[in-house]
This record gives sequence, C-alpha cells and structure tokens, in this order.
Amino acid sequence: MIQSICYNRSMDAPCQPILIEIPEQPPQPEQAERRGPLKLRSIDRQQTMLVTICVEELIPADHKARAIWDLVGRMDLSRFTQSVRTTVGCAGRPGWDPHLMISLWVYAYSEGISSAREIERLMEWEPGLQWLGGLATVNHHSLSDFRVDYKAGLDELFAQLLALLTNAGLVSLEQVMHDGTKIRAQAGADTFRREKTLRQHLEEARQAVAQMGDPQAEAPARDRQQAARERAARERKERVEAALKELAVLQAEENSEADKAEVRVSVSEPEARKMKHGDHAIAPSYNAQISTEAGHKVIVGAHLSQCSSDANSLMPAIEEVVKNLGAIPDQVVVDGGFTNRENIVQCGARQIDLVGSLPDPAERSAAAMKSHGIAPEFAPSQFRILDNGEGLECPAGCHLEPLRKNRKRGDLYQQYQASGKDCIACRYQPQCCPKKAEKGRTVSIRMEEQADVAAFRKKMEEVEYKKIYRKRGEVAEFPNAWIKEKLGLRKFRLRGLAKAGSELMWACLTYNIMQWVRLIWRQPATA
Repeated sequence: MIQSICYNRSMDAPCQPILIEIPEQPPQPEQAERRGPLKLRSIDRQQTMLVTICVEELIPADHKARAIWDLVGRMDLSRFTQSVRTTVGCAGRPGWDPHLMISLWVYAYSEGISSAREIERLMEWEPGLQWLGGLATVNHHSLSDFRVDYKAGLDELFAQLLALLTNAGLVSLEQVMHDGTKIRAQAGADTFRREKTLRQHLEEARQAVAQMGDPQAEAPARDRQQAARERAARERKERVEAALKELAVLQAEENSEADKAEVRVSVSEPEARKMKHGDHAIAPSYNAQISTEAGHKVIVGAHLSQCSSDANSLMPAIEEVVKNLGAIPDQVVVDGGFTNRENIVQCGARQIDLVGSLPDPAERSAAAMKSHGIAPEFAPSQFRILDNGEGLECPAGCHLEPLRKNRKRGDLYQQYQASGKDCIACRYQPQCCPKKAEKGRTVSIRMEEQADVAAFRKKMEEVEYKKIYRKRGEVAEFPNAWIKEKLGLRKFRLRGLAKAGSELMWACLTYNIMQWVRLIWRQPATA
C-alpha cells in the first residue's frame, strides 16, 4: 500500500509530496499459539516455614489495644489479686496478670465479642489480641471466671476511671441525664412455669440427683461425660429451687389467691422478668438503668433492675452516681417513665433539680379514649359529678357508682363504674363503651392535684426547661444505642441478676474507655 503525505512548511512554499511505502500488516490472531504447558503459580501446603514475628509490629502505633493497655496499667488492680495464692518460690503455676485479663475483655467488648471461647480462638490470629497476649493464649475457663469473680474490683475500677476522667475535665455533675433500656436475659419465653409445674420439676431433679449416687465415692470410676451429666443434674436442681424462691417473692406481691396461682417464673433464669421491648416483643429481660453526664456523654452510673417500669429506678440510679463520684448531681433529666410524685418529692428533698416530662391530664385522657375507641363527647370531662363526688352521671343519664380511689403521678383520682346492663341497653354503647360493655363503663375523675406536682408542671412550662428536656434524647439514649449496636450487648450471656449486672458493668467500662481513647489518648496536644 502506497500512501502520499504532503508537508506544507510555509504558506509560500509549494506542496512537495513525500512518498513513503508502508507495507500492509498481516492480520493478528486472537490468541498466540501455545508452545508448551501453562506456567502457573502453585500452592505448596506441605512445606515448613520458619517465620519471624515482631510482636510490637503486629499493630500500628495508634491501635486501640495500645490505648487500653496503657490506661489499665495506670489503675490500681490490687482488688483483682487478693484471691491469688501463687507466690514466687512456691509450687504451682503462675496466675494470669489482671492487667492482661482486663485488657482482653475490654478489647473484646469493644469489638462486639462477649464470648470467652471466641476470645480464646481469636487470640491465635487476631493482631490486637495477639499483641495484648504476647502470642500466648488464655483458656476460656480462666476468662469466664475472671469476668464474674471480681464484681467489687470491677466497680472500683469503674470508679477509678471516672476519677481519671474527672481530673481531665471530662466529667461534670452539673447535668446528668438518665434513661433505661431493656436487655434480653439468657432464657426463652416458653420457660415460664406455675408453682405446680415447678414442684414437679423439682421432684424430678431431686430423683435424678439421687440416682447419681455419692460423687465423692464414685470419683475414681467416673469419666468426664458422666461427671458432666452429674453436674448438669445438680445445676438443674439448683435452678428449680431458685425459681421457687423467686415465685414466693412474686406471689407475696399479689393480693388474691387466684392471682397468686397465675404467677409464673422462668426455670432457666428465675430472676428475669417478662418485659416489652421497642419492637413490641415480650421476652425475659432485665432493665438496664444508665446515667450519663451531659458534657461529654460519659456514663457515671449503671445498675440492673428486675422491674419493667422505670418509676422506682431513679433514686437507686442517683445512689450509684454518688457511690462512684462521691457527689450528688445538680440536675437530673429524665423522661416520662421516671416522672412521678415520689421522685419529684425525693429529688426536692436532696436539692436535685429534676427535669422531666409530665403530660397534661387532659391530653393523657384524650389519648386513652382514642386507643379504646371512645368518642370525644363521652370523655371523662363530659360526665357530671353528683353529690360532692358520691356519684357520677354519664351524658346519656345513667348513674355510675364510686368504685375506688388511686393516685397517678401524684394526683388523686376517684374511679366510677356503671352497670353492665345499662351499658348494653344504651343506644350510645358503640360510642361510649365499645369494648366489654357487659362489665360496664369505668371512668376516673381527678379530684385533687398535689401542690408539688402542680409546681413541677408549672416549672416544665418554662422555655428554659423545655430547651433542656429536648437535649435528653441525644445524651441519655446515646450510650444505650452504643452498648447495643457497637458492643453487641442485646442479650446477656450470663444467667442471674448479679452476673448479668457484671456483664453490664463490663460494657459500661468499655464504653467509657473508648471515650477516653477518643477524647484524650488520640489527641496529641492532650496526650
């Protein structure tokens, strides 16, 4: 193929053709023809390698494992060594250093790991755990025992950390915000039994233990599986006995024999109670009460409650703050579940400025009427009081008799009830009593309001306190979300109120240490 290329270097020079002969290229094949077998990299798993590992280079300089190790090393850990009996020069294996055990658990919780077996497995290859353990592996039994055997030492360690954060200017008790959250227990919803069934289970468990014989006499002839079965039988008997004790406590709170007969307790987790969660699920749970200071969102107190209601948990929460920091908060902000007359009076007596939600009785009544399908024209405000409270007349003219008096959030209410026959025969029954008309309409009328409750409601109408209350959600609910989402504590791994409380304290300790890492350790100027 001949191509003619013309170069015109100036406007006046004539165009001189330059002929360049370019041979045609032969078509290229899509794939070159192979001359022999393919040359690929193979994997040899039979080889033996000598690997040099520098432990200090397993993790970078700003890794959180280094921060955890640094912080725990500053604490007084003498409480964790009081039970250690091995000393230098005596027989016996050395015990694990509490500095290491605490660091392992805090680091594991920060990674969302709460299983001792998982920690033991990860210590063989996870860089952070390898660095902490110096390539050594701690047995899961030692890890499990350490987590639950040092409750007093754990509480003291939590208080030491708060003192360190206070000295750094990160903790202030000028404003503390409190909230509760439900955490599932290690039990199923189908494990709850009545007294009759529990006594049957106890008799079966006692018979199973009796058939095992004397474990001391048969110790030489037993194997590990037989010993495990005997231990499981004894533990089952102990759980059923604990369930019966909890059942007696719950039955003492009931008034009638019929209600006592309906009380149920979980066989596998007797101290847990059925509670409703945010997803409307009802499951055996504990109520975690967490107090957070408003400045840097540091947890200053935490404890577990067996009651699903938050009404009686505020004062114990304040006592936890006092125990940890030695001072009473100046102001405590809570939601409507904690706002009642008892808490208002007790906070006033201790000179604590309580800020909370106290809805208007008329609004609560309207919401209750709407949920029951009752028309607004048949709300309690439309009923007429007769003879200075001795009776009540409905808009249709029917008479309601006084039933009982009770207090709600400090206000005194008189409850009235109509006759079931009158409600069924009334033409306004679908609007006034759409559900269970045969029992008669029940109406509660507020008779009086306590002066301290009225003063608190008036205080909460001020703009300043409304502004303070609006900040409650982002402060008080932040640690709850962190513990559940970041640390993965949505269900306790340990059984019993005391052990579950220790697990909650480990999670709160980890949360505060992570705040220290963020606010102090990773800030060059402060460090």
